[in-house]
Amino acid sequence: MSLLSFQQALAALIASPELCLEARQQPETVFASYDLSDREKKRLQTVVFQRGMSVNCTLYRVNRITPIYTLLPYTCLLLGDQLMPLATRFWETCRRSDLQFKREIQLFTDYLDHQIQEGRLQITYLPEILRMETAINELKFLSKQQDAASFVRNIPFDHEPGPLLEALSELRIPEPAPPAGNWSLIIDYSGEEMMFSIPQSSRAEALG
Repeated sequence: MSLLSFQQALAALIASPELCLEARQQPETVFASYDLSDREKKRLQTVVFQRGMSVNCTLYRVNRITPIYTLLPYTCLLLGDQLMPLATRFWETCRRSDLQFKREIQLFTDYLDHQIQEGRLQITYLPEILRMETAINELKFLSKQQDAASFVRNIPFDHEPGPLLEALSELRIPEPAPPAGNWSLIIDYSGEEMMFSIPQSSRAEALG
């Protein structure tokens, strides 16, 4: 009998509606990997049929989607209808979460980047926007005791950043376009406010 195993099994059920459904049909299979007493197994089998369990699953997912919507707004806009299916697969892959914004964003951006690198996620503008928002969030979570150089990021873009970011800020997605050049976006958070700039050399190279 292990209270920790019981808590881990319950947490896994809350994190996955699919696992709850499986536990209703095949409880012995689902709970076989946990060190549970017969009494604890019976309690969990009862829990998965309770109405409150669906509410727990919903609240858990709300808590996990909130940092994604909050800190990756342009990424979410580009993902569109693919966001929730991707988030669901991410949650199934990574069920352990402390629900802290910093770690949740790191895990999700790593997951998206892996999907992009593997060629399973091909959306125009997404790689550069994901790079930008990943850098922005890294800067936001940095300790202000770091030196000024630590608060500067140079983000490569395949398309002109200005018009692209202007469109996204208006919740518009520009028409898909092939890469236009080698652009850069400088993000500087060494002061009180985060500043964005496009180096002149970046403009010249792209136009050339």
